[in-house]
Amino acid sequence: MTEQPIPIRPRSSGPRRSLIVAGAVVVGLLLIARSAATFWTDYLWFDSVSLTSVWTTLFVTRIQLVVAASIVAFILLWATLALADRLSPRSGFFPGGPDDELLQRFQDWIEGKELRVRTAVSAFFGIMIGLGAAVWWDHFLLFRNGGSWGVSDPVFDRDIGLYIFDLPFFRDLFGWAFQLVLVMALLTAALHYLNGAIQFQGGDNLLKASRVTSGVKVHLSVLLAILAGLKAIGYQLDKWELLYSPRGQVVGASYTDVNAQLPALNLLILISLAAAVILLVNLWFRGWTLPLVAAGLWLFTSIAVGGLYPAFIQQFRVAPQELERESEFVAKNIEFTRQAYGLDDVQVRDFAASPNLDAQAIAANRPTIDNIRLWDPAVLEVTYKQLQELRQYYRIADVDVDRYTIDDEIVQVMVSTRELDEENVPADWVNSHLVYTHGFGSIVSPAAAVTPEGQPDFFVKDIPPVASVDDLVIDEPRIYFGADANDRFVIANTEEAELDFPLGSGVDAVSTNQYDGSGGVDAGGVIRRLAFALRFGDVNTLISGQVQPDSKVIFYRNVVDRIRNVAPFLETDADPYMVVVDGRLVWVVDMYTLSNRYPYSALADRSRLGEDTKLIGNFNYIRNSVKAVVDAYDGSMDLYVVDDEDPLIRAWDNTFPDLFEPGDAMPAELVDNLRYPEELFRIQSDMYRAYHVADPRTFFNTSDLWQIAIDPSSDFGGTRLLGNFSDFDPMLPYYLLMKLPGEDELSFLIMQPFVPLERPNMISFLVAKSGPDDYGEMIEYAMPRDRQINGPGQVGALIDQNPDISPVFSLLDQQGSEVVKGSMLVVPVEESVMYVQPIYISAKANSADQGVDATAIPEFKFVVVAFEDQIVMRESLDLALQDVFGGDVGGGGVTPPDPGGPSVEIPDEVADLIAAADTALQEADAALRDGDLVGYATKVEEAARLIADAQATLEALTGS
Repeated sequence: MTEQPIPIRPRSSGPRRSLIVAGAVVVGLLLIARSAATFWTDYLWFDSVSLTSVWTTLFVTRIQLVVAASIVAFILLWATLALADRLSPRSGFFPGGPDDELLQRFQDWIEGKELRVRTAVSAFFGIMIGLGAAVWWDHFLLFRNGGSWGVSDPVFDRDIGLYIFDLPFFRDLFGWAFQLVLVMALLTAALHYLNGAIQFQGGDNLLKASRVTSGVKVHLSVLLAILAGLKAIGYQLDKWELLYSPRGQVVGASYTDVNAQLPALNLLILISLAAAVILLVNLWFRGWTLPLVAAGLWLFTSIAVGGLYPAFIQQFRVAPQELERESEFVAKNIEFTRQAYGLDDVQVRDFAASPNLDAQAIAANRPTIDNIRLWDPAVLEVTYKQLQELRQYYRIADVDVDRYTIDDEIVQVMVSTRELDEENVPADWVNSHLVYTHGFGSIVSPAAAVTPEGQPDFFVKDIPPVASVDDLVIDEPRIYFGADANDRFVIANTEEAELDFPLGSGVDAVSTNQYDGSGGVDAGGVIRRLAFALRFGDVNTLISGQVQPDSKVIFYRNVVDRIRNVAPFLETDADPYMVVVDGRLVWVVDMYTLSNRYPYSALADRSRLGEDTKLIGNFNYIRNSVKAVVDAYDGSMDLYVVDDEDPLIRAWDNTFPDLFEPGDAMPAELVDNLRYPEELFRIQSDMYRAYHVADPRTFFNTSDLWQIAIDPSSDFGGTRLLGNFSDFDPMLPYYLLMKLPGEDELSFLIMQPFVPLERPNMISFLVAKSGPDDYGEMIEYAMPRDRQINGPGQVGALIDQNPDISPVFSLLDQQGSEVVKGSMLVVPVEESVMYVQPIYISAKANSADQGVDATAIPEFKFVVVAFEDQIVMRESLDLALQDVFGGDVGGGGVTPPDPGGPSVEIPDEVADLIAAADTALQEADAALRDGDLVGYATKVEEAARLIADAQATLEALTGS
């Protein structure tokens, strides 16, 4: 008897499928709930800063655009599909086609459902096409509120507001309309086919083998005629965009664009309109011959006239005499680029670079001398960290340069803030969100003052802040909103006390605070707390008993994020800076209007912007039109329009009248501390390298190109300059408080030196002022071109080669120490220029691939002053100036620091050994360049032996 297999009953998939569906539904509902919670809490945040009008405008504009674009698309799609149904032969379609069975099945399926299917298809495609309109919001608002610019373009003589305010929105509309009509044509053709009004009989020739009803021909011809008309509009937009053409030597419509491409586009407009007319005329003719002729003519014209003809003109008419042909257009590019970057008002003054500066002139310029910066921000940041972070949960992330009036004298200062170190905040929920809520205090020290120990001489220091001058007393030192804050939310004014700082040495002795500011959103009741819990993905926000209805939920704590949230159409500077105003700490954030649509303007050179820059993407117009001020305690924001001549900010002010305040409403104490932004000045300086030239012939020949002077301070650790400057960084612009040549008052300004392309000698420097009465004034000081004026790179090389200085560097670089060179400053005094470079010493890191020891405290050791062929390194600036210029230089200034180690005065025996070691090192470098590794090793060993001998000799002489 054969054994029968036992049948296996298939498992029911019903419960599993139900669980999957239920899980998907729950996840979907959670995502929807979280989106709704984020939407609502964002509105609450805007309400908390009294800017619901901004939120409403941004939200309603997006909704209006999407709804309008979707409804129009839906109506047109529905109408064309309804017309296709009306023109359908249905049961009377052409018999005998290869797809008869398929078409019959479609007819059977759709019968009685035509309206529902048509509506669903139209709604789906209408929404898909309309959703893209949400990103038009900024283009639409500028189109609606922009108006005129006040400057006409040089080709079409149209106000350039057309290109900046209108053209982007026209492009949006054109793209939407072309996409819509194309989808209409495709869906219409598909429906006609499914309805049997179009049949393909087979064969090689698709047109001859297809059959269409006369109604279909009319319908599709009209749609194609509309597409042809839209193409003509597209060519008109292309004509205007010739003003951004990259074809020629510079950006903008070139000779070929104006004399070949522009006529070609005009012809293509006519061809497109003719094609539209032919498609309509073809309604009264059989077949598709006329449309095919029109399409062929358009294709030929676009290739031959639109492509080949301009290339021919460029190659055979322009290239042989390019300067003659292009000079007119180069001149336009120079003019409009200078306008776009605010370089058209740069004053050019001659600067004698006189070699006759003397001690009397130095004494007469003591306000400048007494404010020469002896603290490099990068070095001082390390010093501040070691001396003033004080607790592991505080962090000093940046040091800025500013100035304050102290005892009726303007003093240049270095400023930083003590923010929370987000990475060192305890990870548990109470500490992370309720206890560690804020940073504490600011640190201020004069830029030119050094203590006898080689440390900064603080105006404001410690926790709580101790101010040595009345003008910088801080009444509210707590920093709830900072430049270094991340996206962590905190809840203030809860049942849990907020930590300020520990008191004394007791473990439990701490100073606490209960927040009473207006910043943040009220936690409210259960519904609000549930919304915050969903937004942050944090259930403790809902269930914690320490959170009360009047507790403040603080998010968008980063001042840049905070400002960008209320003004997403503006770009922000990467470096907010702190200002003490009436005892409160406030952040100043520079904000920019940008555009990439300024006619004939070159794209910005962004090469020297830092990795943290917010100025991303291409742009060819920039203005620092807004100064945003954020209170560090309560987060209140004020956006002041400081450049009301900028048409872009006028347009945004018209759009958001509740957002901006006029610049003259800014408190005077704050105006006194405004700075010309470094990022803007970097961009302007980089553009000025080429666009200082006004003559198109000189510009075309690139015979007067400049480059940014190199920064010799990027050579850390006493490494030799070997004559190749390519490994050095470009010098960044820096702030100075000084009296400019020919002026009577001190100016707080930012400065950038230039050298000729691939040459080290200095040729010019550019400054931009920051004073209340002359803010934004830019001056180029042009140096004589008939004699050599050392540039920063050359001076750096001379310092390294100086026989009195180089041995000191070599000695200080031993015994675990590291010589750190501060930024070299070019300091104009009267009609002369001198160089100042501070020198610091710090413990060397143990690892060879590290620089300064992270736990070391850099100390100011020396300052180098260079003027003409004199280079001196001394323990204070006054001593160095006296050695360089002789006589009395005015005194005052800083107290020389206690050397605390090797000084310039070295015993002769030791100096001889160090000089021999230095010579051996130079010979080792030469051997290495020549590929002589044996000679290199021999000389390095010789140098090491000589340095060891010098060290032993010094110890024997000093008894240490």
